[in-house]
Amino acid sequence: MDLISLPVSPFAARVRIAIYAKGLPIDLIPPPANWRDSSHFRDLSPTGRIPVLLDDRGPIWESAVVLEYLEERFPDAPSLMPIDAFDRAMARLIVRHVDLYLMPPMVLLAQPRSDAASARRAVEELLTGITMLDDLVKGPRYALCERLTIADCALAPALFAARVTAERLDMDLIEPGSIIDTYARLSREDPSVGRVIDEMEQGLRHLVQVS
Repeated sequence: MDLISLPVSPFAARVRIAIYAKGLPIDLIPPPANWRDSSHFRDLSPTGRIPVLLDDRGPIWESAVVLEYLEERFPDAPSLMPIDAFDRAMARLIVRHVDLYLMPPMVLLAQPRSDAASARRAVEELLTGITMLDDLVKGPRYALCERLTIADCALAPALFAARVTAERLDMDLIEPGSIIDTYARLSREDPSVGRVIDEMEQGLRHLVQVS
């Protein structure tokens, strides 16, 4: 089983956290050099997005789906779902929140040709999405309980991306000293989260060097 992944992708990062935390025998492979225009890659990922899990029965795309698939495919590996049914719902809710309210505005802000009005709206949406996390994240080290869950797999890389976005815009997106600021810092103490954030930082430095 392989995962097509890129170091800096927050969506690929969440799956790598799960792979490391669960100790799964999944190899990480890069996409083909021309993957954005590759018809072969589109056969694997109809959306043209990363990551893609190459299972023996076929490809699986959409990182949130991959997270849950790994939970079900490897039931003997350490679980990344809370035991309590309500907490399980909250874990899925945080993943959904990241996908709907954090990543879309950051993706727009990363586009060099976005106009000023669109950029302002994206910043406002991102700030609102981050503020909403105050009522979802229990913290300080893990989002919901005393161990890693799929909520952390999704949220920690997204907050790293938010920090990179804030530095590029020269503004504060996360209030210093807030629960989210503390969580973004302390979540890296988890070995799997810290390993992936290090990979994202190294990947980012590589992108800066080649650009």
